[in-house]
Amino acid sequence: MNTRSIPSQGRLPELERRVLELLAEGHRDEEVTARLGLPSVRLMRYRVSRIALHFGLPGAVRPQLVEFAYTHGALPAPDPIQPLVLKAHDYDLVRMLAAGRTVKEYARRWELKRSQADYIMHRTSTRLAATTRSSLIRRAWQRQVLGPTAFAADLARMHAQRPPAPEAEQHVIVPLVSGYRLAGPAGGLHLTQCLDIPDETGAQAAARFLSGRDGFTPLWITGPQHASGPYRVSWGRKVPLPRPGDFLADGHPPRHSNYPNLTA
Repeated sequence: MNTRSIPSQGRLPELERRVLELLAEGHRDEEVTARLGLPSVRLMRYRVSRIALHFGLPGAVRPQLVEFAYTHGALPAPDPIQPLVLKAHDYDLVRMLAAGRTVKEYARRWELKRSQADYIMHRTSTRLAATTRSSLIRRAWQRQVLGPTAFAADLARMHAQRPPAPEAEQHVIVPLVSGYRLAGPAGGLHLTQCLDIPDETGAQAAARFLSGRDGFTPLWITGPQHASGPYRVSWGRKVPLPRPGDFLADGHPPRHSNYPNLTA
């Protein structure tokens, strides 16, 4: 994804900003033209090309324009709502569109027929309730598939794991006061999983939420390694030896019976 700063002239001109805002909301070209009182669709599309020029992007690829605008503050990012866990193919499609790639390029990457790629595009748009490719990016930000939230970072880590993480359906969305987090079960080659939580109260809440679920036992909390460090909530079949300051989700110091294979 292009990470250059917006040129020094600052924010988008008002007309260009409204054009991009309406496109991100899912309005078609004719609707945008009518809403803004422009004389023709051609002039509206010219404004889109001006937006790409303003951002310093090589082409007027609309999903990329929306992603760039949110990332760099040219448009206010939508408020996040209940997050969504996407499967690997769907997630990769969203990321590629946000980076200015096409469905054809996506199909080539995964060695898919174009009809298969189009089906995934339709499935992903339906799951995100998006009516256009531009609005797909907005909805992805709202559902925390993209963006700066901790959940979006968790989702990115899930799909970046090698070997691949367990199926998306097995992951658990953890609600916290500070926002949502994504936790995957321990299993297969992923013997231990963890979440880093900024504060002890949040770590305890995450541990209570995950406690007793399949793939999330045994479960323990590790204190910060330094004053400003996070608390780590961990679970799995094999764990490191407990360290001073470690405690279980119930607040008690760990016992050897809580840590399997310590004497193996």
